[in-house]
Amino acid sequence: MSSDILLYPAIVIFTMLVIGLVFTVKEFSKIEKDSKKTEKKD
Repeated sequence: MSSDILLYPAIVIFTMLVIGLVFTVKEFSKIEKDSKKTEKKD
């Protein structure tokens, strides 16, 4: 099996993994900001 056949799907999967990680970090940052706003209101 040629290494190119395995390399291209690996690049796509790795890219999707990095994008998912970035979105997860952004979402947790947003949740943290919202929880701080809620604490200040109470």
